[in-house]
Amino acid sequence: MDFATASAGDIAAAIRDKQVSSVEVTQAALNRLQQAHEKCNSVVAFENEEALAAAKKADEAVAAGEELGPIHGVPLAHKDMFDRVGKIPSWGGNIQPDKPASEDATLIARLKAAGSHQIAALHLTEFAYGPIGHNYVLGHARNPWNPNHVSGGSSSGTAMSVATGCIPAGLGSDTAGSLRLPASACGITSLKPTWSLVTPVGAMALAPSLDAVGPMARHVDDLALLMSIMAGHDPRFGLSCQRPVPDYVSEANKNPSGVKIGVDEKLVSEADASVQSRVEAALKALEATGCRRVSVQIDNWQTLDHLAQLVQLS
Repeated sequence: MDFATASAGDIAAAIRDKQVSSVEVTQAALNRLQQAHEKCNSVVAFENEEALAAAKKADEAVAAGEELGPIHGVPLAHKDMFDRVGKIPSWGGNIQPDKPASEDATLIARLKAAGSHQIAALHLTEFAYGPIGHNYVLGHARNPWNPNHVSGGSSSGTAMSVATGCIPAGLGSDTAGSLRLPASACGITSLKPTWSLVTPVGAMALAPSLDAVGPMARHVDDLALLMSIMAGHDPRFGLSCQRPVPDYVSEANKNPSGVKIGVDEKLVSEADASVQSRVEAALKALEATGCRRVSVQIDNWQTLDHLAQLVQLS
């Protein structure tokens, strides 16, 4: 199995079937992460010893025939903005909590319960506020495909680590593009969930009424798999969605025929020619699956952007 291209689901299945060990996968991930960091500046803190210890425990659970979670033994890494017991997140800045967390962020706890372990804390724009990956505290992130280009931000480290094959998936956050921009720049997939669907408890807040924590991955199937673990009511978050969690994995494999895609041609025409060509190529690929392009016009997008900036700044 090529760990650098396999999905989290496939890696978990191989570990469960004893085709590979979690220690083997984790060591390979750490090796790649070191190389990627030297090129891209993707890591805030390596956690090699803890990661390998957790992988050894995961293998022991497999050998003992214990009940295993959907991502058992899979090494992941996340944007350094989440509370974890005994650790202080950097938030990408010099201002940070003065005490280690006494409780894991809800999403970190859910991913652990599903069997994964974290191997590093990853780069982010300072306080998760910036679209390109520049950080004058941690140093700038660089695009893994061309270090002369930006990685996108603010979830730069997760995007770079997924794109370079270090991890199959990881967490980021999105207030105004911080999942979608680096995913696009680095050539991976991401999803900004509907607000309140995924709990933010234990994640650094930027603009709480806009923030959304979401998954980043190489494979769309992994976005669905992580959402099935992450979504759902959190009693620690008073505004948490209480709807039942759909079967995202099954939903992701449904034929999208008939789905409408709204396109504002005037807005697209104002983008750089290279961006326009990529948008058109993406639309044609979606239309080939049966999706339908529908013309829309967003007359007040500049006003909406201005208001969103005011919310963020305050």
